[in-house]
Amino acid sequence: MLPLYLEHIRNIEYPKNKIELLFVVNDSQDESLNILTEFKKTHHEYKKIRIEKYNRNVPEDKRDLSTRNNYVYTHLSILKNYVMTKARTDRLLFVDSDILVQPDIINNLLKSNKDIISGLIWNGYIANIDKPYLYPNIMKITEQGLYKHIVNSYVKKAPSLSSSFLIKVDLTGAVIMLSRKVYKSVKYGFHPQGEDAYFCKMAQDKGFELFCDLSVFSNHIMSPEYLREFLNETKNNTLSTHP
Repeated sequence: MLPLYLEHIRNIEYPKNKIELLFVVNDSQDESLNILTEFKKTHHEYKKIRIEKYNRNVPEDKRDLSTRNNYVYTHLSILKNYVMTKARTDRLLFVDSDILVQPDIINNLLKSNKDIISGLIWNGYIANIDKPYLYPNIMKITEQGLYKHIVNSYVKKAPSLSSSFLIKVDLTGAVIMLSRKVYKSVKYGFHPQGEDAYFCKMAQDKGFELFCDLSVFSNHIMSPEYLREFLNETKNNTLSTHP
């Protein structure tokens, strides 16, 4: 997955001499560090590439609630806060390691000129392969104080949207751009609905609004099976902007 992730990062259509890349390798038991080191050696066009190790001996995230509540959400909060302490740029773009971005992601997110703006991903491939849009990375808070996924006709047709389409949200993450004043003042932390919920609540408490541009759609590669399907469809030229 990592080589494909890096290929999509490399294909981003933005001046590379203005981009700083920071990769944090944590509790890795594969070749991730070697792959990233080779990537850094062969790509000198970027303003800077940094690779850091931050091991905390956290169990593998198998997407079960027990592991996530006891370990993963806190662990991810610590890692993301660590990244924010290292960032020096005007904008910080978080892209989770299982997300494949489109080439125009930076330019399109910058157009909004928002302090917090995310792109859209669908998370429902495993739960409902026929309706992956049922679990997007955007949510609204209910009267009971819980977050509920936003699913409407625009979310469903997001991969085919040809122009920017912003909506205001209460929770988002995974592929998100933050202004300096946000990432220097807002932190991640534990929340039973994920570390992004903690971050977004703190951001709103500090007066920031959250937005998602539905036209900025990325593929969420949630499993080895989906990765194989993605590669097969790409090879056969049957994939456009979504699975």
